[in-house]
Amino acid sequence: MNDPTPAVRASDAEREQVADLVRRAVGDGRLTMVEGDERQRAAYAATFRHELAPITADLAPLPEPTARPARPVVGTERPDSSGSVAVMSGADRSGTWTPGLTHRAVSVMGGTSLDLRHANLDTRGLTLQVVSVMGGANVDLRGVGVDVTVQAFALMGGCEVVVDPDTVVEVTGVGFMGGFSDQAGAPSGTGGPRIRVTGFAMMGGVSVTRRPLAVEGPQ
Repeated sequence: MNDPTPAVRASDAEREQVADLVRRAVGDGRLTMVEGDERQRAAYAATFRHELAPITADLAPLPEPTARPARPVVGTERPDSSGSVAVMSGADRSGTWTPGLTHRAVSVMGGTSLDLRHANLDTRGLTLQVVSVMGGANVDLRGVGVDVTVQAFALMGGCEVVVDPDTVVEVTGVGFMGGFSDQAGAPSGTGGPRIRVTGFAMMGGVSVTRRPLAVEGPQ
């Protein structure tokens, strides 16, 4: 016997809600990029509500994280500016270190790694000026707890920025034969810092991704 109850059509808001949950699952590692792309396509193509349900059946929303405590102000005096340079070589800043209010990182046919997870920061925040010319830069901003502005310039090079699941991300960069890629999606909760990524990419790319702080390893 056929069910006489007519199927209910899905709204644009409902499709977007499902697609957003998929983006978050990609950002926290529950889905691969390929799986996320397939599911988002299915979400936007869905006509009825019952077509949306299977897309996120195995993606129950994670518990809402509690607001993170504010990062204490460090006693170390911070200079106005600091920098790191890698020319046909590498520059690595990690562990406990004190960046200036503005830190400039330049890599020319080389690689730069800026790990801010244990850096000495304060409520004045941080501005990162990242220049990659035929080189690459990795910037880890997980756990910083303060607002950061990343001014990126990529010429035949690249820059990857890694943030926490609850970070508010704003990407306003301009690309010419290159681009800025916001793969972070919506934040998983409230109370996180704000990361603004801007700049210019020519024949290069700048990307932003989310990764839980507990996940270590290469950026």
